[in-house]
This record gives sequence, structure tokens and C-alpha cells, in this order.
Amino acid sequence: MIVRFSGPVLGAVAALALAGCQETTTAARPRVDAPGVPVSVQSISGAPDSVTTRFAGLLGEAAAERRMEIVPGDKPARFRVRGYLTAQPTEDGQTALAFVWDVYDESKKRAQRVQGESLGRRGGGSDPWSGIDQTVVAKAAAESMDAIAGFLVTTPAVEAVLPADKAKAAAAKPAGNAAKTAGTATSGRRL
Repeated sequence: MIVRFSGPVLGAVAALALAGCQETTTAARPRVDAPGVPVSVQSISGAPDSVTTRFAGLLGEAAAERRMEIVPGDKPARFRVRGYLTAQPTEDGQTALAFVWDVYDESKKRAQRVQGESLGRRGGGSDPWSGIDQTVVAKAAAESMDAIAGFLVTTPAVEAVLPADKAKAAAAKPAGNAAKTAGTATSGRRL
């Protein structure tokens, strides 16, 4: 699900999203695979529609490459993420595409905030989005998924529900308890 705010709301959302950022890094993250943990992308806001659409597609590709299980917003998910994008000029005249992802757990509490930025070409004019091309968007999408996957694989609650562990646990439980547990696992919450 992609949600886009416009006008004064967009500026306020971007400002609030970035206000919680204490550090932004451009260092490359190692690629991390995070199979078996259902994640739902709830929203991506802050960018023009064309950038949001490209980013969402590339984010899906990056998730697939990392074997992440992305589920629709109405399906059960272990984590739900909300993303914020902003473009801004840098001191040396380039354009930075900054991203912030808030990762929420099943109880709707923010479990993690991940962030970073990708540098684009020198902007021409007053619109910083004009300096954001496909390469910058692809890099930001890949780095976003690396950061989210990195969190997923280091979260103790997630380690307990990886597929191999689920299979072992299901085999060890009596049939009645397994059916009860399966019913509980399908009752996901929305943010």
C-alpha cells in the first residue's frame, strides 16, 4: 500500500520523520538475507508520485533478492514498516535522497528506526527531486532493505520464528496445540 501526502501535510510529515533522526550514514551496508519473517510495507511518503512508484517497485525487487517475505497490508505480518523519503541539496551541490523506515512490531510499538541516504547528481534548479535518478532510487531501495533485513535477523523474537524453528516446534507439539497455535498466528493486526 502506497500512501502519499501533499501540500503542507507533506512538509510536516517529512520534518517530523526526520526530526527523530540523530545520525544519517552513507556508508554501504552489507547485503543481508532475512527469509521467513513476514513484513508489510504500510506506506512510503514524502516523494513525488513518480519517485514513490519507482522506489516501491525497486524496494519489492530488493526484498525478493534478500528472500524477505513481503505481505499485503491486510495480511498477518511480524513487522510493519512505514517509510519516509526526502530529497535535499548537499553542501557540495549534489542531491541526497534520504530514507527513514520505522519498523513496528505486532503490538504497534516502534521496534526500530533505520535510515540512510544515497547521493545523486548535482541538482539543477530549486527542485531537489530533479537530481534524483533511477540509480539513486535503486541504491536507496537496496540500502533500505539491507537495513530492515539487518534488523530482522538480529531480533531475538524473529530468531524464534524462522522457518526451520517453526517446523521443529510444530513437530514437537501435540496436534491439538498445533491447531490452536496456527489459528492464533493468522490473527494479525493493522497499524
